[in-house]
Amino acid sequence: MAPAQEYKLYENIFIETNLQSADYDGVVLILYPEEMNVALPRDIGSYIDKINKLDKNIHKVPTVWNCDYVAGQRLVLSPTGKITPYHDVKVVKEAAKKGMTRAMEAGMKRPLIVIKHVVDYSDGQLVSILGTLEALYVPLQMRERQDSKNFIRIGFHAEEKRTEAFERIVRNAIALERSRIVTRDIAGGDPERMSPIKIVEYLKSSFDENTNVTIKVIDDEEELAENYPLLAAVNRAATRVERHRARIVELEYNSSDPNRVTETVMLVGKGVTYDTGGADIKIQGKMAGMSRDKCGAAAVAGFLKACAILKPPHLKVVGVLCLCRNSCGADSYVSDELLVSKSGKTVRVTNTDAEGRLAMADALYHVTEKAGSVLNPHIYTIATLTGHAAACYGSYTAAMDNHSARATNHGSRLQLSGASVGEGFDVSTVRSEDLAVNVGKCMGDDLVQYDTSAKCRNHQLAAGFLIKVSGLEEKNIKYTHLDIAGSAGMPPDEPTAVPVLSLCHLHKVLL
Repeated sequence: MAPAQEYKLYENIFIETNLQSADYDGVVLILYPEEMNVALPRDIGSYIDKINKLDKNIHKVPTVWNCDYVAGQRLVLSPTGKITPYHDVKVVKEAAKKGMTRAMEAGMKRPLIVIKHVVDYSDGQLVSILGTLEALYVPLQMRERQDSKNFIRIGFHAEEKRTEAFERIVRNAIALERSRIVTRDIAGGDPERMSPIKIVEYLKSSFDENTNVTIKVIDDEEELAENYPLLAAVNRAATRVERHRARIVELEYNSSDPNRVTETVMLVGKGVTYDTGGADIKIQGKMAGMSRDKCGAAAVAGFLKACAILKPPHLKVVGVLCLCRNSCGADSYVSDELLVSKSGKTVRVTNTDAEGRLAMADALYHVTEKAGSVLNPHIYTIATLTGHAAACYGSYTAAMDNHSARATNHGSRLQLSGASVGEGFDVSTVRSEDLAVNVGKCMGDDLVQYDTSAKCRNHQLAAGFLIKVSGLEEKNIKYTHLDIAGSAGMPPDEPTAVPVLSLCHLHKVLL
């Protein structure tokens, strides 16, 4: 496996106080709207006033200028564009990303990025650095084929003196980006490079240095059939191909001081490495991009990686990756089959392309059972689950709380965390009818996999199915389902690694 892009403070990432340092071959400046009155570094302000008279376009697209006042005599101006009350800090991230991209296009290998503190965005400096590093991401399969290192040295300049506060921000950003690389590598890998067995190999390598995270892999066919029967059904057409055979991966992060733990975060991620639709095969070109159906499991791994690096003392974290492939073939599971879940509930299959809820169902049941014996649990499912969520919310994540999580105002707090770090959430309410619609229609059926007559609320009823099949309906345990179908990123875009940043922000993983 090609090594991940390593960012190490004081090795290839530096905090720089001198904008004219000879260590850099250019400077990138995020340009805010004039009406925000964001202070510019010394000497640069008058220079920008001058070129603004030459070209008003500097407030619309990234531009490169010859400037004697900065390192390398090259200045990239990357504008945020107009910022309204409806914008959040994502505009800053995008400007930073575009600025770094433009710097690389100009041939810079040692860029220095100006990271100003802007009162409107309390986490703006963190997000700016993350946007900069995001532009540097090189997909795993490119890294494996060739030396694709696209920088030598990166500098971040906040002001003309070094502060502990800014160093902490830089360290947090490096840790978060390393965790997002894990997420993007898994999510973006093609169906063969990131088949279930290959994901296991990648995870073992990625967490090899982290003694605070344990890995357990369940790959025995009989054990999967016994304890994860719905996942086993989805994987049935693929199970005779060794590299495509299902795996359950359990990751567990433990605090160095168990006495300080106040919260247990438990995550179950959909890891369908390729989704053909199964017997209900996808048609009209809709199969392309379905290697991204593992973004939920990838995000679970990324969150655990962030915890492994940043070592939050107050958290215990359990992550379950449900890895399988929804193939088609003579042994495919088909509609009309009656499956028995690990919770004991019978499930009538109605559409084999609604495989994600089945892939996670038994793992969610096991996690729910464990939640009764841990401190202050909060369970998440993360999945590219329904096209309906994308149709409703576009490129934002649909967040659905059960009654216990809603009682703590969790959805609104998650939404605020997302707005703070540039990941958008829309809170969607799970109602009684979203549970009721999943009740079986035929004699002997406890549940239907999916009510094919449903004309609306498809992403909410999927959450309702998960609540019912796992036994959460009868328990007072906080649970949130995150449908990232629209926000995870589809080709040609790289995976977004959503919602790793927001979960880290909400659960106070950062230093």
